[in-house]
Amino acid sequence: MDRAALIGQVRGNCNIADARSWGYYSVCGLLLRLRDLYRFEHSLNPWDGVPMEAMSTWIASKEKTWEQLAASDLQPLDVCGTTYDPFQVDELNSVLHAHGLVYGAGYGLFNKPTFFLAVLNDKRDLLDYQVYHAGKELCRDLAAPIAMLQGRCIFMRLEQLTTFLWGKLQELQGKRFGGALKMAFSLCGIEGAAWPSEELQRKLNGLSTEIRDLIILHEVGEAFEDGQGYEWLSLLNQEWDRWTEFHLRGIKDLLADTSEFGPLKAIIHRRERSLLSFYVAFMDGIRKELFPEMLTAFQLFSEQEDWSIIEEARIRGYRKADRLRSDILSLYSRDKETMKRHLEAAKEGAWQLSSS
Repeated sequence: MDRAALIGQVRGNCNIADARSWGYYSVCGLLLRLRDLYRFEHSLNPWDGVPMEAMSTWIASKEKTWEQLAASDLQPLDVCGTTYDPFQVDELNSVLHAHGLVYGAGYGLFNKPTFFLAVLNDKRDLLDYQVYHAGKELCRDLAAPIAMLQGRCIFMRLEQLTTFLWGKLQELQGKRFGGALKMAFSLCGIEGAAWPSEELQRKLNGLSTEIRDLIILHEVGEAFEDGQGYEWLSLLNQEWDRWTEFHLRGIKDLLADTSEFGPLKAIIHRRERSLLSFYVAFMDGIRKELFPEMLTAFQLFSEQEDWSIIEEARIRGYRKADRLRSDILSLYSRDKETMKRHLEAAKEGAWQLSSS
């Protein structure tokens, strides 16, 4: 197999996907993704400095490439003399695994196509799913999600997880109080003032190995909840404005997190305080808005170390997300515009459709 040719083909589809959808990102979000992509394409570590003049020239070149590809269609992949649709993931991986590679493709936020090709570190079975652990990445696009679910396959991207953890550690620099995030790193022997070193890299790699299981369980919980409601999955695949997209997916994420098959259940079962701290620290603004019960429960847990507090919050979170899902589906079945108006009204009321 011609590895270089395959990398070129996948990279071409990555460029086409980015050319179609870079405008969906905010200015800040796009710059952050461009910086990470620059580091990747120039084999830099997450903590390496980026030469601004060189990156500016590189961005200009990217923009020119995107302009040329904006109207292009995604291209089939030719592997070992056979042509594959770029989303024939199972068929492609059945060939690539013999060469120590793993290929991932799917649709992310705003239904943006996303692709990657990497060295295959490991492949395992979990429940009814096959989990692929991707190691060194050979090509990727702007999106680069840490994990991807497609069919019965879950793709775990360790390089992206390590980059994410380094970014979170950077958030602690100069902060006097770091809350759950500082506690989480401290419980793993990493202080907020840590600087790049071989020892720090070893600790981050070890931490990635621990946290990856929780991320995989989020994907399992998501798959289970999607399987419970085809209508909900169909609704999520519609085109929405930015705010609606983020909030519908926030409900989807909360369902996955609090599912019987999700990460919170596993954390509670294992009594893993550090992983609970990371879960709370990683809650984004949408999940904090939807799931304030967990923030309150974590504060009480920090004082009492009673795991039943976390379990009760998990159950309440799941019931709330399930009610929100039902309310939205009911509104959507009547009229899409009515649903959007209710969501806009709920925007100021912190999701009060059925959240009380």
